[in-house]
Amino acid sequence: MEAHCIIVSYRPDVARLRGLCSRAALDGARVIVVDNSETRTLEADALPDGCSLISLGYNSGIAHAQNVGIAAALAAGARVLVFFDQDSKIEPGFLKALAASLTEGTAEIVAPLCVDEATNMPLPAERLGRWGWPVAIHEADADARYSADIVIASGTAATREVFERAGTLDEDFFIDFVDAEWCLRCRAQQVPIYVVPAVVMRHSIGSRHVKFGPFHVSVHSPERCYYQVRNCLLLFRKRHIPFNYALKQLAATLFSRALLLFVVNGRASYLKSYLFAVRDGLKGVRGARPA
Repeated sequence: MEAHCIIVSYRPDVARLRGLCSRAALDGARVIVVDNSETRTLEADALPDGCSLISLGYNSGIAHAQNVGIAAALAAGARVLVFFDQDSKIEPGFLKALAASLTEGTAEIVAPLCVDEATNMPLPAERLGRWGWPVAIHEADADARYSADIVIASGTAATREVFERAGTLDEDFFIDFVDAEWCLRCRAQQVPIYVVPAVVMRHSIGSRHVKFGPFHVSVHSPERCYYQVRNCLLLFRKRHIPFNYALKQLAATLFSRALLLFVVNGRASYLKSYLFAVRDGLKGVRGARPA
């Protein structure tokens, strides 16, 4: 099955983005780059043949940009859609192996086994227990695909039928927890999600990592931390998201963002973002952060 790749970029490293596009195109995919940058830093002629560019001219959020790409791919007759972040790395044959694990004509999602590029540590998928509590799963030695409930969006492949049944990405979340909300909505609509351990992707989360004993904390800007905290509170408002899942994400996010205060400069900016995030999350503020 021919894949249509949707890559969302924001102030990208053009050389790295071009490399990702080239590897996807060499695997026979059609590539759609949706650029969220406020200023035009990317031109269509900078991309390899077989790639198209949609420049939005403002930071619309990853969910909206992905939806723009989805609409373009479906309009072009896509049967399989694959999502990538601009920093993702794939090897030759990645897309063919991933697409081959899908069942054509059914609503189904598959994801690669993910590894953090900076720490070389697993980026596990999650499976929900009976009461909605998430458990990390990373079965690198499995000899067949295995089921999951939540996977990282980058590298994920979905059939056209998934969007017909479960819909597109929720723009309420703007950036963080977009993939988790969508996966849990798919779960509620009986769309199966699988991890394919034979297909591995290296991925980057955060600008850098700091280790606190057994914990690895991703360093993000105050603006990004705002969405992380606020969107945890928005999770509680979605009926298809188990309460215990939302509670665990809120506790983990508050803990990691508190640790972050020990290593960043400009702590006042971070604290201000945290407080605004809690206020806006409790009020149900959605989408882009208010000016």
